[in-house]
Amino acid sequence: MIVREMTLEDLELVLNIEENSYKTPWSKAMFLNELTQNKYAYLFVLESNNMIIGYYGFWAIDDDAMITKVTIVKPLRGKGLSKVLMDDLLMRLKILNCNTVTLEVRVSNLAAISLYEKYGFKIIGKREKYYQDGEDAHVMLKKLNEGAVYYEENYYRD
Repeated sequence: MIVREMTLEDLELVLNIEENSYKTPWSKAMFLNELTQNKYAYLFVLESNNMIIGYYGFWAIDDDAMITKVTIVKPLRGKGLSKVLMDDLLMRLKILNCNTVTLEVRVSNLAAISLYEKYGFKIIGKREKYYQDGEDAHVMLKKLNEGAVYYEENYYRD
């Protein structure tokens, strides 16, 4: 099993996983923008036996990061593979000298919330009606070093 940078050649397989994983999946144009235009974006795939079984993405701007995706193909969920992605992601953020990392997650996605909490993420706010279907999102934060300062004024408190 390896984690490697996502390439344009991976896009069709990633889009198939994306469409089978989310109520409102990212479009091909969105992934293309992340891969070719957004200088802050990083995308990686998890590969096993030459098959893509998951992927993740984040933005790193100065010393802050935001997770944009953490996805495992449906048949392999619940087998600890998200931990492989999270370990790799957090290692890369430390290499990039990021102090904090945030993410948004559906309030109903208890499995993802539990995973993030195991990695030390804390719910710091809520974005009401964040998703297209009207569901709220929790905003979660992890400080990657003890001295990290993060300003929470932009988030609604629960």
